Amino acid sequence: MTENDREPLVEGITAAIVGVTDFGPHLELFRDELGYEVAGEGVVPAAVAGPLWGSGSADVEVKALAAAGAGTGRIHLVRVPEPVAPAEPPHNLDVGLVGIDLYARDIEAAHARFSASGRVWTTPPTTYGVSVGEREVQVTQGVCPAPDGTVVVFVQPAAVRGTEAWTADPARPYTELTSVVCHVPDPDAEIAFWGPDGLGMAVWYDVVFSAPGFDAVAGLPPGTKMRLAFLAGERTARIEVTSAATRHRVDRRATQRPARSLGHSGWSARTRDLEAALERVRATGGTVTASPLETDDPLHGRALVAAADTPNGIAVTLWQPRG
Repeated sequence: MTENDREPLVEGITAAIVGVTDFGPHLELFRDELGYEVAGEGVVPAAVAGPLWGSGSADVEVKALAAAGAGTGRIHLVRVPEPVAPAEPPHNLDVGLVGIDLYARDIEAAHARFSASGRVWTTPPTTYGVSVGEREVQVTQGVCPAPDGTVVVFVQPAAVRGTEAWTADPARPYTELTSVVCHVPDPDAEIAFWGPDGLGMAVWYDVVFSAPGFDAVAGLPPGTKMRLAFLAGERTARIEVTSAATRHRVDRRATQRPARSLGHSGWSARTRDLEAALERVRATGGTVTASPLETDDPLHGRALVAAADTPNGIAVTLWQPRG
């Protein structure tokens, strides 16, 4: 293996793909309340969107949302005229994509602000501990339902891991997406797919834990043992791979497809070498669902794009900028 082969093929999750019926309610939340800006808008042409996402013969309307101009940890809003299933927020024991996370500088103030505006959180700010090796990491989280079944998790970190938004604007209350969450039946395969021998993200920790506070935040039966693997690249968003030692609930993977489903429906990841990334996808148990296509659109700019499913059926759009 050459030195170039050892370089990570992805730097993190560039964006969470969120299917919408109407852009307005999402803009009210992410732009007006959380301070994201519209970094790009327009359409992904049918000639690209159809093969890439299986969305049919029409152009797909999109908006790219960024926090403080961050080029990663974005939200890609994709309008879905005929969704394959009604909007429904996933539970943490459902199989598939779960929440999208971002840091809040003062989570209690955020909760109070949202409550005053009538936006009720399903879980108010709660602190719990996760044992990582010899130490216990304190985590404070709250869960806020967003339009079209999207679940937003606010995190006030005990130790801030660098974010582009807070580097650019240290005073802003919220960051770009800091992590995206999936709950899968085969966590080992998912970790191998994204990890050092796969697309190149580092495994920061991989633990099994149980905590009453986490049970409360996640809506889990008391005493649930949850495996959590945290994978990170050079840039946000990171990936939280979860798997619970209990019966899984609804399998949502068939109804979580970009441009066909509402809510958190896929991930987008920029790569330095699309062909090498697709080779690694196949080698680590993933499936290439759309071969490379040339595009010039509001989400990717001028780029080469392809689509893949991870070994657990999570939909990923991989893209390489063309300059």
